[in-house]
Amino acid sequence: MKTTLLGCLLAVSFWGGALLASPDAQASKTEKPELFYYPSGTFLKQAVLGYDQAVSALTWVRAVQYYGEHARSDQVFDQMYHLCDITTDLDPRFEEPYTFGAFVLLTEGKRPSAGMKLLEKGRLENPESWKLYFETGFMYYIAWEDYPQAAKYFAAAAEMPGAPEYISRFAAFVTYRAGELETSHLLWKELAARTTNPELREKALKKVEELSAKLSQNRETEES
Repeated sequence: MKTTLLGCLLAVSFWGGALLASPDAQASKTEKPELFYYPSGTFLKQAVLGYDQAVSALTWVRAVQYYGEHARSDQVFDQMYHLCDITTDLDPRFEEPYTFGAFVLLTEGKRPSAGMKLLEKGRLENPESWKLYFETGFMYYIAWEDYPQAAKYFAAAAEMPGAPEYISRFAAFVTYRAGELETSHLLWKELAARTTNPELREKALKKVEELSAKLSQNRETEES
C-alpha cells in the first residue's frame, strides 16, 4: 500500500515536472491556456514511471472537473476529446472515458464524429465490451439516424458476454423501425437507468421527459 501510494505521488510529481518540460506541452501553450496542461497521451505514458492506471484515474478526475467547469460556464468542450483520449492512452481498459466522452461530444459538444472516434478506439481496445458496442449503436441511432448501422451494433452487443437480454430487443426495434419516437424514448430511458454518472443520468432523464411529452401529445392527437 505504501509502495503504491509512494509510486502515485512520484508519478504525479514527475507528471507535473514533465508538463513544464515537455516540448508537446510548450508547443500547445497557444491562445487557450488550458492546452498547456494537457500533453499528448504518448508523452504522458512515457513520463509517469509505469504508474499508468494511477495517473489515468487522476487524469479522469481532471476530465470530469473540466466538464463540470464548462457545463456551468461557457458550454464549450474543446478539450473533452483530448482529455478522454489521454486517459484511455494510459488505461485502455477504462471504459467510462470512452462512453461519457462520446455522450458529451454528442449532446453538448455537437461533435458526434469525435465521440464516435472515441468509441472506435474503445472497441479496438475492448473488443468484447457489449457496452461500447451498444453505445456505438446509440450514437448511430441518435446522431445520424443510421438505422442499419445502429441495428448492426446493437445485434453485435447482444451476442457478447454479459450483455443483458434487452439489448436484442433494441436490435429488433431498430431493424424494423418500430416507432422511431418510442425507440428513442426507450434508448434514453435505458441510458438513464444504467449509467453511474450523475451528470449523464440527469441529461438522459431530461431527454426521457421531453420524449414522454411528445409521445403523450401524439397519443392525444390520434385520439381526437
